[in-house]
Amino acid sequence: MADRLMYQPFQLANVLQSNTPTLETGYDQCAMGQGAFMIALQNYVAKAKDEIKARKDTFNKRIQEDEERKKEIEKEVEECAVKEVKMIEQVQKEKVETAELEADVASLQKQENKIKELCARKDEEIEELKRKIFVTRGALNRDKEVLNSYAKRTAREGRSLQELLGWTIEGVQKDMLLFRFTRIDPSDSEREFSLVLDVSQRDYRVTTSTPLLPTLPTLLAELNESRQFYVFVRRIRGAFVSYVEEEKRVRT
Repeated sequence: MADRLMYQPFQLANVLQSNTPTLETGYDQCAMGQGAFMIALQNYVAKAKDEIKARKDTFNKRIQEDEERKKEIEKEVEECAVKEVKMIEQVQKEKVETAELEADVASLQKQENKIKELCARKDEEIEELKRKIFVTRGALNRDKEVLNSYAKRTAREGRSLQELLGWTIEGVQKDMLLFRFTRIDPSDSEREFSLVLDVSQRDYRVTTSTPLLPTLPTLLAELNESRQFYVFVRRIRGAFVSYVEEEKRVRT
């Protein structure tokens, strides 16, 4: 096509010498070439439009995808921001809890130290008490030996006194002691003289006396003051002896 449209040179003198001069301008070929060009141009424009449309569609699709991705990213950012706020709140809460736990631990540590100090003092007190108990136990053992010796001696003396005075003692009720005396009346050595002593309280008292002794209140008061039991027994017997003597004197 380029060859057909090329410029063809001509001689004007030769053209004019002809009886019917004609000039070959190549218009028909030009018109044909122009038509082909317009068709090719139209095809190019159509193809270009298709290409532009395809690129536009691709661009719009990418724009849409980018918008969707942007929205997803914005949503993720918002979610991350919410998570960050929650994490910050959780961290602050954990800091407060940690501070409280540290305060509790410190308080418990102080209590533990106090308990240790108290236990140490108690251990010292226990050791001191053990020492005192040891000393006291030794003293009690010595006292026990003395009391056992005294009890044995007193028991012997009591039996001798009972035989000598004709005196017996027995429990008749709870906290009640019955004293019986014989060998008091020379005319009747088996005649019985008795009294019942109530020892249920700090101050003893006589519930019955046979016969009734005028000096009994005085003798009982001396017993409650001195707590000397055998002295009381001897004095009671002496009072019964005096009672018999007075009884004989009245008879004569």
